[in-house]
Amino acid sequence: MKIVVVGARGMLGTDLCQFLAQRFEVLGWDIDEIDITNRQRTHDLISNEKPEAIINCAALVNIEACEAKPKTAWEINTTGAQNLALAATHIDADLVQISTDYIFDGKSDSDYDELAEQNPVNQYGRSKLAGEKVIQETCGRHYIVRTAWLFGHSPDNYVMRIVNAAEIDGVVQMPNDQLESPTYTYHLAEAISRLIDEGTYGIYNVTSAGACTRVDFAKYVLEEIGRSESVKVIDSSEIERTVKRPARAVLNCERFEHLTGHSLPHWQVGVREYLVKEKLLFRE
Repeated sequence: MKIVVVGARGMLGTDLCQFLAQRFEVLGWDIDEIDITNRQRTHDLISNEKPEAIINCAALVNIEACEAKPKTAWEINTTGAQNLALAATHIDADLVQISTDYIFDGKSDSDYDELAEQNPVNQYGRSKLAGEKVIQETCGRHYIVRTAWLFGHSPDNYVMRIVNAAEIDGVVQMPNDQLESPTYTYHLAEAISRLIDEGTYGIYNVTSAGACTRVDFAKYVLEEIGRSESVKVIDSSEIERTVKRPARAVLNCERFEHLTGHSLPHWQVGVREYLVKEKLLFRE
């Protein structure tokens, strides 16, 4: 099987290319190779390669940038997704679209399943939800993978932000206003591979087990790397987080687990595996 990974140099795209290349022919494309906002060029590139599957990791994910430039967010997260869906349909390829827990408003006390009402509270969530809808309307052979709070092996990932803050500032400042499931990109890459193997199209929630706040996450990272710096709880306005975010965006992943017989490890396991690979773990 030939698979095209779009957004191949991002955190998830990098791990996907490495994981899938063990079993498949993988083409990794990023902005230098493909502009998904250009419909004709996207169609031509996909048609020339004729992959059996396309995985779209490309997105504008910076929440503040999406709010400041909603047109750009829409072009990438919605129109770009639609262009890939049209190209996939033209060559009868599968399309895997990476979506987000931010399509929900975070007001529910229960975990969100795939049928829960969507009500995004910011432009990022709105553009990603619109991307889901155009794919459902355009491409029958789709997997929409809703995930959350990704961390992986890139310089500016959330783990390294904590490590750097501890080393440079002597304290880690974190808001305590969100509950999510931090998800290690390598674990998500494996999950996506399992979905492709199953061949059952639809929407799937796929995150690590468990959930935590940014404060909980930072404390765990510091403990695992053997740092003694404190974590200071601050108001989100103090770190220029002016855009509203869902307060409790925990996803119910039972549908994926029942289909594949597989569940992602607890988020703490993901953090430890990340730290081992980066040679940052304080103790085994």
